[in-house]
Parts: sequence; C-alpha cells; structure tokens
Amino acid sequence: HAFYDCRSLRLMILPNDINLDYVGNGIVHRTAINQIAETVGVAYAIIECEGVTDESNHHINEWLYHHMDEWPFHKLCCDPSATTKHINDYIHEHGNDAAYAIDTTHSMTPLHVLSMNPHAPSDAIASLLHSNIQADIWEDTEQKTPLDYARDHNVGGLVEMINGLCSHRNSSI
Repeated sequence: HAFYDCRSLRLMILPNDINLDYVGNGIVHRTAINQIAETVGVAYAIIECEGVTDESNHHINEWLYHHMDEWPFHKLCCDPSATTKHINDYIHEHGNDAAYAIDTTHSMTPLHVLSMNPHAPSDAIASLLHSNIQADIWEDTEQKTPLDYARDHNVGGLVEMINGLCSHRNSSI
C-alpha cells in the first residue's frame, strides 16, 4: 500500500520498462487515481481479511501502465529521464499542436505534466512554454495551472516560466 490514503495522488504513469509483476499490491488503493480508475470500470477486488486479490491488482497495474497511452507527449513529460532534446524533438516531429493537447481525464496540457516533474530540466519547461504560451493560464480539473505545479515541484522550471512570460510580454509591447 505504497500510497494508501494519499488523496492527492491523481496522476501516475508507470515507466515503459517496468515489470508489472514487481509493482506491488494495492499501490494506489484509496487514492484519487484509484477513484479515476473506478470511474472507468477498473477497481480492486477485496476479500475480507485477505486484502486485494492478485487478479484485480494486476488489472489495476495494467491500467496504470496503459491509461495514458493515447497521450504520448504527456507520458514523455512525466518521464524522469526526459530531456530538453526529447521535448524539442517531439515538438519538431509532431508540430506545435502537440503542446496544445489536453488529456480528457485531468484536463492537463503537456506543460502541466512537465511542470510537476521534479526531474525535468528548467530549459525543457521554458521550451515547452514557448511552444504554447497560453498553457500558463490553462487550469486543469483541480483548477491548477502549470505555474502552480512548477511552484510545488520544479522551482527552476517556475523561474524559467516567469522569465519566459516576462520576455513574451516585453516582446509584445
């Protein structure tokens, strides 16, 4: 029960190279992401005095692994090893419209996800902001902007975002 009762855990994307047999039992039980899974019909089955069943645990872990598959840029932004080159290459390959993608579960842009990644380089956050300057004011389902997430998870990214917004403002005067 790694995140048991952690109501603020609403986004978890398991890495591509993870072995689901070693993820653990009930890792998101009683979390906000568990509520999202239940909304789409994926839930833990619990046997009294025994806990979560192995089958339902595997089903939840599979869902965690795949639930953001239709949002590959969001998955990239969540990756702790994502670099500025990865972000720029993705935008170059898929166009600036990729920076405008909003996932249907959390109403987040890739900038939201990258801003909450504590390992994301600040220049990657600045680059993504430059690709979608309007994302700085977009609120997700929790009424949080990328600036809010950067403040809480990536202060270097917050500084770069503020610098980028000031530069954008000055260039439009």
